[in-house]
Amino acid sequence: MNIDAGSAVLLVVGCAVLCVVGFILLQVLQFLGGILEFLGSFLAIFFDILSGGPVSWCGCLLGLVGLAGCCVVTLLILQSLSTCGTAQASNFCTLFGQ
Repeated sequence: MNIDAGSAVLLVVGCAVLCVVGFILLQVLQFLGGILEFLGSFLAIFFDILSGGPVSWCGCLLGLVGLAGCCVVTLLILQSLSTCGTAQASNFCTLFGQ
């Protein structure tokens, strides 16, 4: 078996490319595995809450309703503050000195 200089260089370059591509592929697969593990854990928690029955997840449901209520109140306050300094200003603006 004869290996000339051109074939040896191609063999070395091919091995180097395989090492670099392999390293990049391993990093990408590790990153994708982490993302998929996070999504799987999130879905597992969600379905555990749903399958807990009508009593065991009432507290969670109440917490979500409370969070939604806080979001609605925040949006109402922001909308009210956006009218400050205009003709439609409300008395709510006087609480903030505007």
